[in-house]
Amino acid sequence: MLINCYYYAPHNHSMLLKHLDHDLAHIAELGAHVVSLCVQESHMAQWHRPRLERVIQRAKLHGLKVHAVPNRWCGLLAGWCDGFNEWTVAHPETLLPNYPRHHGFSDPTHPAVAEHYQQTMDEMFGMFDFDGLIWDEPRPAIEPVMHFLDEMTAYAKSIKPGLVTSIFAEAGNLNLAPVFAELQHIDYLGADGHLRSNDHQMHRMKNTIFTTHAAFEPVLKQAGKQTMYLIEAQRHRDEDLENYLANLERAFSLPMDQLMFYYSAHEMLVPENEDRFNEATWRMVRQIADRATVSV
Repeated sequence: MLINCYYYAPHNHSMLLKHLDHDLAHIAELGAHVVSLCVQESHMAQWHRPRLERVIQRAKLHGLKVHAVPNRWCGLLAGWCDGFNEWTVAHPETLLPNYPRHHGFSDPTHPAVAEHYQQTMDEMFGMFDFDGLIWDEPRPAIEPVMHFLDEMTAYAKSIKPGLVTSIFAEAGNLNLAPVFAELQHIDYLGADGHLRSNDHQMHRMKNTIFTTHAAFEPVLKQAGKQTMYLIEAQRHRDEDLENYLANLERAFSLPMDQLMFYYSAHEMLVPENEDRFNEATWRMVRQIADRATVSV
């Protein structure tokens, strides 16, 4: 099993090097093989490049591979919550027909969109030593977007041989399982999903990891694909902690070829609850790593 830590976007914040090294050493000690970082087009600019370079370099020193998560590119992906799709705003002629303009979806069949993706990946892989690429929650959930990302994956592999590639659907898009099964160039496919009981109510919810796993796993395995799932830990508040803990082992024990987890992602205000949330998650990652067989 490939164990992947979604480290989100530490390079966008003021983080002391000793704190960054502490986190990365801890992630490696947990048994993770990869850290994944969100990448916006603006990260190719000179003012931002050194921050991202530093995180990648420090991760490599701790023996970790690093995967890029393109963030909001042309509005066709999710990624870091505070990211901004500036390219489509500057190129309204590429907007996808029949969708509200404020959604900011570019048309994946517009030639300028493919050109932008290819140019951005040329820059990204030329500047940064990424080992992998992850498409986070493609949007809108329509077949042309999925096939476009599959084509862009083939392009990425042509410029970066040996690149490990993944895609995961937003938990509400269970209909994408058979579409994913048809994709040809992406190595790992799956979905995210909240770590909670199906009957547990949260202030903001998406399908559980159990629901998405049941929808995607048999379809993808039938097609001979390697699977991956992101254990969704966002939006958990203090009142959700006990339910999260009750379902933790079951969620992390689901069969998959790549496990992706957040280093920490929640909305808890009580420090003791945050500690319980994180320590329990990290303990489970260690257990999975101890018994997993990996081929990276």
